[in-house]
Amino acid sequence: MFLCLNKKTITSIVILLFSIVASAQLYNTEVEAKLQVNQENEYLNIKGTAINKAQAKKGLSYKLSVFKTDQNKNRSKNEQSGQFDLNLNQQKELSTTSINFDKKTKIIILLLIFDSKKSIIGKDRVVINDNGQNSLEIKKNIAEKIEDTSIKISAQLINNEVEAKIQTDNQNDYVTVKATAFNKTEITKSLIYKFVVFNKEESVNSIEDQKNERFILTANQKIDLPSITFNLNKDQKKIVVLLIYDLDNNIIGQDRVVFNDNSKDAIEKKKKVLEKLKQQQKQSQDVNVEGRDGLELKGIVVEDTKTKPGRDFYKLFYSLYTQNNINGKKVVTIKEILALGRNTKIEVIVGDDKIFSFFVRPSSEYLTKMNDYAIIRVYKHFKNLEKESKTIKRY
Repeated sequence: MFLCLNKKTITSIVILLFSIVASAQLYNTEVEAKLQVNQENEYLNIKGTAINKAQAKKGLSYKLSVFKTDQNKNRSKNEQSGQFDLNLNQQKELSTTSINFDKKTKIIILLLIFDSKKSIIGKDRVVINDNGQNSLEIKKNIAEKIEDTSIKISAQLINNEVEAKIQTDNQNDYVTVKATAFNKTEITKSLIYKFVVFNKEESVNSIEDQKNERFILTANQKIDLPSITFNLNKDQKKIVVLLIYDLDNNIIGQDRVVFNDNSKDAIEKKKKVLEKLKQQQKQSQDVNVEGRDGLELKGIVVEDTKTKPGRDFYKLFYSLYTQNNINGKKVVTIKEILALGRNTKIEVIVGDDKIFSFFVRPSSEYLTKMNDYAIIRVYKHFKNLEKESKTIKRY
């Protein structure tokens, strides 16, 4: 795993640093290099992987290097290399190795991926025991990013493409906070999250616990990130912040939860938000804000199939629909109809609108591919309906 800081396990911290240079955007765009480092007792287990983000098969080579410098400035180097092929959207394990280490030895792990012309197209780097400064620098960086977010970054740019969300669960004097990330786009993204718990205030010295890791988020996917549990007294203030970065170190997703915030400022802010919402409701002449009778059903998917491949597609669709938490306000119908000859055809219908259709083939690979297309079309349709509902029309 990548960075995970905890006071109880501070002696076993593995720190991942990204090499941020002017040409960083040239790496990891078509093929991404990724290092995973786990500590077991006095050993580091290192695994290098490659992820093909391009729309074509790639013939590649890699080099995994480990540089060690002990307290006496003695240096050693270990390398592994090889050639490999990477299919479309494939993630492949390149090499694994284990090395012994101690707190006084600096270790640099470098994974490079080369194309057929021997140009570097993928790169990842991990630094361990860098004179004891990594932990402090990363904490400082997190605190500074959080403090600057509300000032330097427009809120409209946050959570548009990737949504960060914090969920809380209170049990007696303990609170568990769970982070989630939702990719709202149709593009697979390589991201970094930082999940931080502050004690009383958002500053470097108040960081109580944090988790930090790089992850992959496919199109329209929602995933659970790690959770943090902490003790919370009634008069104790805690601040939990979730930040999601792209590979250029820009914040694109953010959420924040404050526990036991009894300050006057917080109360005043809540009052202003409530007053603003009431004003918006009064000003909107086309929105019915009266109470409604009955229930509003959401997230319903209906099956109307005739063959086994049709039923298989329904199961694939329903699984991906619920997994990505689309939860549309209109009923989605998977309908199978007779087509040319003995063929059948699947129609994906949202409400009364036919969104997507295709001829059925008894191939799991084909059905999975069609399912991906269908989910994207349905998701975009619900988004368009949502935008239309927010547009006030006057006649």
